[in-house]
Amino acid sequence: MFRLIKDNRNWFKGISKNFSTLFDMYYLCLMMGLAANHKGDDPDSGDLIEYWPTEYASYSNFIIGLILIAEARGKGINIKEKSSTTEHLNTFLDSEELSRLSLKKGFKEANRYANGGCEIMMQKLEPPHYLGEFLKRYQELLREEVNKNKNFN
Repeated sequence: MFRLIKDNRNWFKGISKNFSTLFDMYYLCLMMGLAANHKGDDPDSGDLIEYWPTEYASYSNFIIGLILIAEARGKGINIKEKSSTTEHLNTFLDSEELSRLSLKKGFKEANRYANGGCEIMMQKLEPPHYLGEFLKRYQELLREEVNKNKNFN
C-alpha cells in the first residue's frame, strides 16, 4: 500500500486543495526522495491506495523503473548483468498486485523514498501556501538534488 503519514500530509496543508488526489502529494515526495537518493523510515500508517490512480497509471512503469534503478545502484548492482538484475527485480515486483509492486519490498522502498523526499522538503522549503510558488521552489530543489545524486550523473 502506498503510504503518506499524517505529518507529511499536513505539511502540504496550504496547497492541498489544489491536488485532485492525495497521491499527488505522495508523488512529489517520492520524486524528491528518488532525486536525492534519500529514504526515510518505513511508515506504518497513512494508507492512501494500493494501486496507481488513473492519472498515474500510464506513468507507473516509468516510476517503478526509477525506483528499481535507484535501488540497484544503491546496492551496487550493474543493471547490464542480467542474472543479478533479474534477481533484484523479482524482489520488488509482483504481477499479482494491482500496482505491480511487491508488498514486502516494492511498496516498502517506495514509501521510504516518499517519506525521505518529504523530509528533504521539510528541511529545505517553507510549508507551501501558494501552488505556483511551491512548484517553482520544488523544481529548483529537485534539480539541485538530481545534480548532487551520483545515480544520475
